[in-house]
Amino acid sequence: EPSVEVDVGWRDVNGRRVLGGDGDAPGHGWMELLGSGMVNRRVIEFAGLDPDKWQGFAFGVGVDRLAMLKYGMDDLRAFFDGDNRWLSHYGFSAFDQPTLSAGVGARA
Repeated sequence: EPSVEVDVGWRDVNGRRVLGGDGDAPGHGWMELLGSGMVNRRVIEFAGLDPDKWQGFAFGVGVDRLAMLKYGMDDLRAFFDGDNRWLSHYGFSAFDQPTLSAGVGARA
């Protein structure tokens, strides 16, 4: 299916990914932040709809990718490992409760 994405360039600074730079230069790269595309016909069929009458368009923002750039991370999988060492390394508690005024990592 056709798709489109928005990528942002990053550069390596002392082992950390930092936003900006030419993604094609040595020590630089590209990271997908926004992705979109057409929904496969089979997905529409599994939803109980007629794919000859209905089409779908999916899109999303890679909030986890923005956090990777903020914290200079190079591996997305760390967000989903549930490792307390990782949380404490980045200053989070396993019991952090985000608030609208203070955000994630706020100490109540």
